[in-house]
Amino acid sequence: MMVNCRHIAGRRPLWCLLLLALLAGRALADEPKVLIFSSYATERPSEEIRKMEPFRKAIEQGLRERGQDLRVEVRIFPTYEEGVHAIVRGEVDFSRLGPASYVIAKQRNPDVNLLAVEAHDGKKDFSGLIVVAKDSSIQSLADLRGKRFAFGDPTSTTGRYLAQAELAKAGITAKDLASYEYLGRHDKVVFAVASGTHDAGASNEGTVQKYAAERGLRELARFPSPTQAWVARSGLDTNVAAALRSTLLSMTGPALDYLDRNGFLPADDSNYDELRKGIEAARGFGG
Repeated sequence: MMVNCRHIAGRRPLWCLLLLALLAGRALADEPKVLIFSSYATERPSEEIRKMEPFRKAIEQGLRERGQDLRVEVRIFPTYEEGVHAIVRGEVDFSRLGPASYVIAKQRNPDVNLLAVEAHDGKKDFSGLIVVAKDSSIQSLADLRGKRFAFGDPTSTTGRYLAQAELAKAGITAKDLASYEYLGRHDKVVFAVASGTHDAGASNEGTVQKYAAERGLRELARFPSPTQAWVARSGLDTNVAAALRSTLLSMTGPALDYLDRNGFLPADDSNYDELRKGIEAARGFGG
């Protein structure tokens, strides 16, 4: 709608200013509101964004079908800690968190809302791995004494906490290793082991499967982990949260390729109780 306001003595009439304000407000109201979704980088952030686009569009479509005309924007955080901080502080609306990151976020803000968990072959758990080079002489966790170890992010479930719990159970502590280092992403861990800069490393099953044959990796140990958590910030509108949960739980098809999972499952905070025990057991590793 065009509004032609006649100027009077260099001013616009009051009625015209009021009409312009009303029309501007209506235009803003017609614009879809924005939901900010965040995740953490397990690979290069640019690759995460590329893989995520069909998923982002599927979320928007699912929300529209449930009466929520919302635009979804994506933020990829380079570290797990930044992702945890954002959802705890309410700087993003919903997030994909690693299992340990969810436990940490829930400790810091009990009001974050668990929406769903990822389904791994229809289950709520998957495997973390400790890997070595295929031709390595290391045959057991006990053989890691005096070796160089690569962990992932300092708050990674499989790349740190549960791997350290396994080492502690085997009697290996930080002081028993020649050195250890936190490399961040899972792919960096497997590349480090494959290149020989580290003798062993902790990663997740999906990343190892992706690179094992090509990079010459061998599984040394395996341990269970709950799957990733999808959470809404504290105070997110209950109707929006319900629409998000319903959208996730009903999602099928190519949009799920981003996750390398076959869907979502209903979740309860108790799904992470065993992980909480594992995080506590990891203290035995020291360091």
